[in-house]
Amino acid sequence: MKVLIATTELQGSETGDFITAIPGELVVDAGPCEDATATDDWSCTCSRSFVGVSSGLMTTTAKVVDSIVVDARTYELAVRQGIGIRFCADCASDIAKLSLSIANHWEAGTVLERSRSTIRAREAHLRA
Repeated sequence: MKVLIATTELQGSETGDFITAIPGELVVDAGPCEDATATDDWSCTCSRSFVGVSSGLMTTTAKVVDSIVVDARTYELAVRQGIGIRFCADCASDIAKLSLSIANHWEAGTVLERSRSTIRAREAHLRA
């Protein structure tokens, strides 16, 4: 089963990149916060980051990996337990399902970035 993890790969290739999440931890796409959507102010870091399931910290890059140790039920439970402090159980389940759907859309090894509601593969930029 494919999942998303925090990664340092391709970090720094975009202005404003950051990773405070723990590299290798499960991450989810929790979407932008209500402040960003209500005010249409997309400068908030939540509008371009993934959230770490265990740390609650963010990263602008996530990597798709094939995990043989996690099944869908265990993954959903982990997400509900990890982010359940900030989201209701049903919302956490929905976030888990969305994040699995995102991971399954991409090949394992792909590094992803997000901007608002758009998820895309991060391309390596050659530096001069």
